[in-house]
Amino acid sequence: MIIKKIGKIIKNFFITFIIIIILTVVFFLFAGDYFFKTENIIITGTDMYSYEEILEAGGIIPGGGLLGIDSVKAKKNIKNTFAYIESVKIKKKLPSTVNIELKTGAGLFGIMLGGDYYIITSNFTVAEKIKLRSAKISASDFVPPEGIITIEADAVRKCRIGEVILFSDADIYDFLKEIALLYVSGNKNSIESITGIDIKNKFKVTMNYGDKFLVRLGIFDNISLRILNSLEIIEQLPTYAKGIIDITDSKAASFTPEGNIPEIYKSGAHNTG
Repeated sequence: MIIKKIGKIIKNFFITFIIIIILTVVFFLFAGDYFFKTENIIITGTDMYSYEEILEAGGIIPGGGLLGIDSVKAKKNIKNTFAYIESVKIKKKLPSTVNIELKTGAGLFGIMLGGDYYIITSNFTVAEKIKLRSAKISASDFVPPEGIITIEADAVRKCRIGEVILFSDADIYDFLKEIALLYVSGNKNSIESITGIDIKNKFKVTMNYGDKFLVRLGIFDNISLRILNSLEIIEQLPTYAKGIIDITDSKAASFTPEGNIPEIYKSGAHNTG
């Protein structure tokens, strides 16, 4: 008799437990549709994209069921839609709030390929394509956006919107990472003065600071120190100065004023010599 009573108690317990689970599931299903509405949607971390664009990309509907939001899918869709967005966090807070925290990357590099210009973020994602050919703008007439460093390289294997640019030479990533680290570590204003980098020959790298200075950096090694060194030299020069700064390993840092620059450098053959 005791065993039967125990068995009956256990049976009743499991039946009650299953009923509670079913009722809980039913409650939350209906609660998501009728009680927990998405009334407060807070988006932080970007002014690059509109409120409506973020919601549409994430499939989040104001007034819809809060519990029905698929956060994983929404995050993936938002990242895939906007190349400048590097990370997405979505937090649901009962009874009616959704917090969307975004982190966006800035366009830092640019490259001319196939007659069009591509903007690349600091984490090497291709974020934007400026269609010069369809606008009938020649490469020589195009002026890159302010703050973008134009890369000249022969080692590009793939360049697609929303994907990381693929170089055939892995050393290029290490080189550009040093520049990106300078950008995010408090040297933003200094880095923004750089307008171009020629890395077609990684043993004879050069940089342009607007139309004022051509900096001969030499090899890829210790590029951060070389850049900072060149900036120190520029700060010591008169504001009207223009010319070539040479900080290659083979000689002490030097400055050649514009009037003494050989014609070979004036013609744009910066990597010669």
